[in-house]
Amino acid sequence: MSIKVSVIIPCYNQAQYLDETLVSVLNQTYSNWECIIVNDGSTDHSECVAKNRCNLDSRFIYLYKDNGGLSSARNFGLKHANGDFIQFLDSDDLIKPEKFIEQIKNLQESDISISDYYSFIDGSNEEAPHRYLSPFLSETNYKKEIILDWEYRKSIPCHSVLFSRKLIIENNLSFNERLLNHEDWVFWVQLFYYSNSIKNNKNKLALYRIHNRSMSTDFKLMKKGFLQAAKILQTFFKNEGSDELYKLTKKKYKEIYHKNRAPFFKRIKSKIYSKLAFYYHYVRKN
Repeated sequence: MSIKVSVIIPCYNQAQYLDETLVSVLNQTYSNWECIIVNDGSTDHSECVAKNRCNLDSRFIYLYKDNGGLSSARNFGLKHANGDFIQFLDSDDLIKPEKFIEQIKNLQESDISISDYYSFIDGSNEEAPHRYLSPFLSETNYKKEIILDWEYRKSIPCHSVLFSRKLIIENNLSFNERLLNHEDWVFWVQLFYYSNSIKNNKNKLALYRIHNRSMSTDFKLMKKGFLQAAKILQTFFKNEGSDELYKLTKKKYKEIYHKNRAPFFKRIKSKIYSKLAFYYHYVRKN
């Protein structure tokens, strides 16, 4: 029997994008998959969109839960997954038709495959400016790099990754539902820590949608969550008895803490440039 891929799609009020996302799964050249759509208490017509797809193809599975946030929805999907490999996919992003077949080849000799990705502006196929950091880690030093380089030097969208489900089962892994943000970083660090090897796939197999509103972020809240995540990883590696990785998480904590603590006038200047960049790319062009 061929290898099965479990796709987990959390959805909260993203009905306008959901069907396009589901079609990108349907169009996979590899056919042995299940797609678990987790409706996280949506108040729009996400349920209708999801059920329509389920009625057309039994490989789509619809699940409803009360709203609990992204981590809660992904954990819910993981509990219902039956595949050999796991593919996370947000309800507004897309994957290329050849993604599964390409990365399954990688997984014949590794636990995790990471593909390249393309960031595009919502409503067009235009590439999103300044929204790309390489997702690729050293195949020999990746357990350290995913700690030290996350967000500032590397970025791994969740749908770039295809990985063996046995890593979840054998190590009882899940997303931390208490974190304000950066729960994906904690999850990936732990997943990569337990893996034996990774493989980089240079093909752009994941399409990452950038919304205009994505430019507006509560940086203080993001930083607070990032620091909390670093503390959680410090505890994790201390409990694991990995002194080297524990020290690296302490180093990362210091980097996060001191990041963006520029003098007042430098911060003001940076904000002005950011607003001008936003105006040029997203307002003036539209």
